[in-house]
Amino acid sequence: MSNKIKENWSRLATEALVIIVSVLAALALDDWRDARADRDLERHLLETLKEDLTADLEELDSSLESAIVTRLASGFLLGATDEYTEGERGPLGVGLSRLLENVPDSGGNTQEQAAVSALVGGIDFDLSDLTYQEMMSTGSFRVIRNNALRHKIARYYWFVRSFNITNSSAESFRAGLADALLRNGVSPGRIDAAELNEALEDREVRALLRQLDATAQTMHDVHTEFVDQARQLLAEIEAELSR
Repeated sequence: MSNKIKENWSRLATEALVIIVSVLAALALDDWRDARADRDLERHLLETLKEDLTADLEELDSSLESAIVTRLASGFLLGATDEYTEGERGPLGVGLSRLLENVPDSGGNTQEQAAVSALVGGIDFDLSDLTYQEMMSTGSFRVIRNNALRHKIARYYWFVRSFNITNSSAESFRAGLADALLRNGVSPGRIDAAELNEALEDREVRALLRQLDATAQTMHDVHTEFVDQARQLLAEIEAELSR
């Protein structure tokens, strides 16, 4: 009887051990699968961020060109009201005629036509933060193991948000300027110099020109910093992907 009890306990102990080992093995397998899924997701996110940053660098080139043209055009038109002097324009005042003649859709018209076309038909651009927003909303930002890299990604996209807000303001000012000119009888598609000069005396038109100039100056000032940040972050993401 005693031997049978011992055999039963031994069998139960063996079965219990098998169950425990099976459970632990299953948990370990689940952890391995989760870790592998996280690594695959991490690589996907970093590759997508790399694509976003490459596109951002192209957008930043466009934004700088747009900022320079906007400053030249707004300065030219504000100069007609004696509120914007050549000294205030600084180096951006150089080559005004030549640059404005190359504004798309200016049709080789007058400088006034080219300036208005440059301002109301400015280039639309945004730095992409879709991948970052997705990571934040889904919680997948956690799968990026490099803490320093996570910090730099978050810092870069904080500045991207500010950049895009400034750009959205510029787009709003451009639309507002087109409407204000129309209210003053000036069609951006066909400019009469005399009518435009009269419209430039309108307080709202002058205010919108100054606002466009200010946002363009901001874009111009932060351009180099943004390019440096985008390039540095791109290099670090590429280094992380190569590991």
